[in-house]
Amino acid sequence: MKLSSFSIAFVLFFLASVAATAFADVKSLRGTIDVPTTNSAPQLEGVIRDKENVARTFEEQPPVIPHESTDEKYAINLRENKCLDCHMKQPGKDEAKSVEMGESHFIDRNGKKHDSPVGARYFCDQCHVPQVDAPPLVGTTFQSVAAK
Repeated sequence: MKLSSFSIAFVLFFLASVAATAFADVKSLRGTIDVPTTNSAPQLEGVIRDKENVARTFEEQPPVIPHESTDEKYAINLRENKCLDCHMKQPGKDEAKSVEMGESHFIDRNGKKHDSPVGARYFCDQCHVPQVDAPPLVGTTFQSVAAK
């Protein structure tokens, strides 16, 4: 098969540019600043244990968890979801032990209602997180919806 002179020139140009790039001085995106030595891990902040609902700071915010939610205590995996023990209506009872899961947790993407939480809503800690007593990392002028 006969290669055109254009194809050969293109391949040679490509190889030359790759070789030039490989031998160029490597510059860091951070400039001349060296990577710092390893820092120690930050101290873990304590979880707020209010046992009361925490006010939401903006519309459509998933409620935060007002109690500890460690994996050892509240396992959430394919076989079990310990959150459902308290936050879902039990058969034969009028209400759940704690704040009930919203109706949206039982409706699939096609609008069909189910008796148990649908797959997209089964892993609670995707949206709901525990509230910790920690100072803000950066300054802000944000005002809560509740404060207005």
